[in-house]
Amino acid sequence: MNDDQFTQLFNYIEEFRSEVNTKLDQKASQDNMERLINTLDGFLKRLDDSEIEQSARDLQFERLLEWARDVSKKTGIPLKNL
Repeated sequence: MNDDQFTQLFNYIEEFRSEVNTKLDQKASQDNMERLINTLDGFLKRLDDSEIEQSARDLQFERLLEWARDVSKKTGIPLKNL
């Protein structure tokens, strides 16, 4: 193998290595983005679930307050801050 052939082979291998590294970097970046999106989806689902639970609890509490006001009126016992 003469120097010219060796140089061509070396250049080919360098180009190939560079191309492979670029593709690996892109793949790693895509994997990171996918992981980030999945994490955000998980957080949003937990937030939605929490908001639904809070709304249900608020409605239940409002019904309880309404019942306490009715009982207060019927019994004649005033309840403060209702």
